[in-house]
Amino acid sequence: MTGFRLPVPTSSLALALIFFLGGLATESPADEVTAPPASEVERLELHPFYRKYLSADGIPIVSSEKVSDFALKEVAFLIEKMIGDRPDLLKAIAAARVRFSIMAPTEYTTDIPEHSHLDPPEYWDRRARGIGSTPDHPAVSCGEENLLDFRGDPYSTECIFVHEFAHTIHQQGLNEVDPGFQKRLESVFAKAKLKGLWKGKYAGTNPAEYWAEGIQSWFDCNRQNDFEHNYVNTREELKEYDPGLAALVESVFGESPWRYRKPKDRDPAESAHLAGYDPASAPVFQWPAEMIAAYESVERGDHLEKVPMLPLASFAEGETRSPHGENSSEVYLRVDNRTTDTIRFFWLDFDGRRKNYGQVDPGRRWEQSTFPGHLWLATDAEGHPVAFFAAGDKPGLAVIE
Repeated sequence: MTGFRLPVPTSSLALALIFFLGGLATESPADEVTAPPASEVERLELHPFYRKYLSADGIPIVSSEKVSDFALKEVAFLIEKMIGDRPDLLKAIAAARVRFSIMAPTEYTTDIPEHSHLDPPEYWDRRARGIGSTPDHPAVSCGEENLLDFRGDPYSTECIFVHEFAHTIHQQGLNEVDPGFQKRLESVFAKAKLKGLWKGKYAGTNPAEYWAEGIQSWFDCNRQNDFEHNYVNTREELKEYDPGLAALVESVFGESPWRYRKPKDRDPAESAHLAGYDPASAPVFQWPAEMIAAYESVERGDHLEKVPMLPLASFAEGETRSPHGENSSEVYLRVDNRTTDTIRFFWLDFDGRRKNYGQVDPGRRWEQSTFPGHLWLATDAEGHPVAFFAAGDKPGLAVIE
């Protein structure tokens, strides 16, 4: 998620011609951006932050007055291309009161009312230019710069909307209309992990990210060959590398010929909704320096109390146990895996037994709510102890090196 986009050599005149030719098609009144209708404000409990509105087959797209109308129309275009032939999914997502919230280049994650609870804000504002929806916070967000390909877009080599919408299709769509989908996804994910696929990559984090990353590659709009990704970023590469995931994706989307392309790279027939858009006049996205510094501080864990490692020699299998603490409050624990191996985590219960709480790949972190004094054992993939520590009474950071 690093790297700023260099200016594209395509001339502004050529881009303007593409959008003009695309504009020869006419728009219907339903394609016009308006103020949020009173009925939608009431139904969705929309915050006054939202001043613009567009409906995509019943799914609301909203933004502040700072966002270009073209960005709302681009989201509607992408929704139609991805699931326009799946009215059952459109209906389920609309029924879940999901809305798509677009951030202007000078707006950030916690400016979105549904995401204003995220803490610490200085972390989340720099961490993401797109967040998925949940039942309690039913907004999917994305940055205008990524939708319309502004200079400086920090995610210029991928489409954030496709990734975040993939989460919505999964959680608010497929899980509603297809009760067996989640089990199939988990099964395909487990088989991929057993084969060693996606090791250390974002797609290997959990079934939800596995699905969303797969959708990006299915529509040819994923990043490749960096810390988070391997070489797979197209439909053909996905079919070859992970046939199980490709088959699952195809069962939902079919063998659709549509592939994502940046607005500047599209045929005129796919640019009608952008008629009149002038890329040359678009703003440049740039992270504020103070936001970068605050984010890096949180990434380092400067705000967390350091958790010391206990001597492994003091760990006795079946005898070392967590203390009872009925009156204790939960405490946050973060563990950074700075080794080159996958690390597994076990809580040592009140009888000294190991309770598996998951694993983390090299270079990644593991987060857990626990209680002061509770003991945790870190092992390698074979179960051999590599670290042993106790949670403190304040939010803490343990580092395994």
